[in-house]
Amino acid sequence: MSTDALLERARGLLIRTMTFYRDDPRTSTWLRGRLERLGQPLRIAVSGRVKAGKSTLINALVGEELAPTDAEERTQVNTFYQYGPEPKILIHTPHGAVQNVPVTTLDAGTIRDLQHWRPDEVARLVIESPTPGLQAITLIETPGVASAAVQETGRSALAQILSEADAVLYLTRYPRQTDLQFLQSVNELQTARCVPINTIVAFSRADETGSGGPEGLQGAERIAERYRNDPTLRSFAQHLIPVIGLLGQAVATMTDEEFTALGNLARLSQNDLDALLLSADRFVNSTGLQSTPGPVRQRLLERFGHFGVERALTLLRSGVTAPKDLRAALLDESGMNMLQEAVHQQFVERQNALRARSALLAVDMVLRANPRPGVQQLLGEFERLLANAHEWNELRLLSALDSGQVRFARPLQSEAKRLLGAFGSAPHARLGRDETTLEVDLADEAAAALSRWREQSVNPLHDRTHREAVRTVLRSCERLIMHQVHNAQHPQQAQRQRTHNPQTGQHSTGTHSRH
Repeated sequence: MSTDALLERARGLLIRTMTFYRDDPRTSTWLRGRLERLGQPLRIAVSGRVKAGKSTLINALVGEELAPTDAEERTQVNTFYQYGPEPKILIHTPHGAVQNVPVTTLDAGTIRDLQHWRPDEVARLVIESPTPGLQAITLIETPGVASAAVQETGRSALAQILSEADAVLYLTRYPRQTDLQFLQSVNELQTARCVPINTIVAFSRADETGSGGPEGLQGAERIAERYRNDPTLRSFAQHLIPVIGLLGQAVATMTDEEFTALGNLARLSQNDLDALLLSADRFVNSTGLQSTPGPVRQRLLERFGHFGVERALTLLRSGVTAPKDLRAALLDESGMNMLQEAVHQQFVERQNALRARSALLAVDMVLRANPRPGVQQLLGEFERLLANAHEWNELRLLSALDSGQVRFARPLQSEAKRLLGAFGSAPHARLGRDETTLEVDLADEAAAALSRWREQSVNPLHDRTHREAVRTVLRSCERLIMHQVHNAQHPQQAQRQRTHNPQTGQHSTGTHSRH
């Protein structure tokens, strides 16, 4: 079953459930909202502890300073950042009313003031912006986990996230019990446990780990590696990535004036530069630097952080001369490139699977919270769809391969992930070929892959877990064979699909670096 077919089956079940509860206005209206969401951009909740850097990371992802950043936690309500042809701010009240705040530009101060409202006054704040990075995704900034806004209103993390998002990008400076409890609550329902594909954990402010600087970044990576092997965390998180959100935001929005100021500092002698970088106080308050006044240096420090300024100057002194080259290098060092790639591969490329997951979650929640006579037929259909969709089996195995729960020998490990669609769901991507490869060559490669994995199915060294994993890969190979047979029988349809396939094309990722 393709992700398109899976989504349509999930949509159909959602519609039948909505019809079944048509005499219950509250339930049917809630389900109708979930149905409408299936045609909207993917929703990703950016959540985490208080002051984990949620606003900063949102700005880094979309490439524009939309989300207000503060020294203290200010976000009291869920704030949606979504694409719109012109700037717009909408206030949704708990009673269902929508108020349009007239604006010509999106001012951070205005958004910040609205975010201070109490959740019992504002249900959600919607910020529309013509930012290209929001065309494929909608980002939802939530109040901090265990924040006063969540505690005072009695809203559980589970209800808060599941009711609004298809996927979760969770930020933490260091995983604590509160973080694990939150992530477990998001994955309590049967559907979530069976399809653990919607969570990425980012270790934010990685440059501040331990003693900070390069050693801090290395320390954050060691922590991430340790938690990748944690059986609790790896059961629901596919990626654990250290990032420096402040540096990512600064690089994504770096101005020509900032590049010039960094260039002037880079021309200092090594001794003068080393002395200047000894501390933040010395960097800002040192005198005698007429080309880069103190206020300019303070702004650089606020925007890039000490680690970011130091790395930028090192790169400029090593021969980097163009702004785009500096941006590329600093984005790589900030971890944002890796995070954006993970968001693209795990969320954007699998958006139909995530939408189907959201539809099934909605059905699951309603059937369990509001059972009534006659519900058994819907429940049976729900169970069959959850159990028989091969796409779910692929995603579960990919999660197990990523987390280390299942390990093959290195060549097989890489091939298994590729055949399962880790690097793209198109047949050519699954088979490790480019999109110009002839159908006959794809067919030969698919047959060879099927043969290799049939050999693994009779390997006596595999335990039960690995035998089940091999069967899943075999099924993926068989689907590739069936796809090639279908293309051979319907060449014109195959050509149209290869010319434009919204599920496998590489034209849009939902993050600014791709535009």
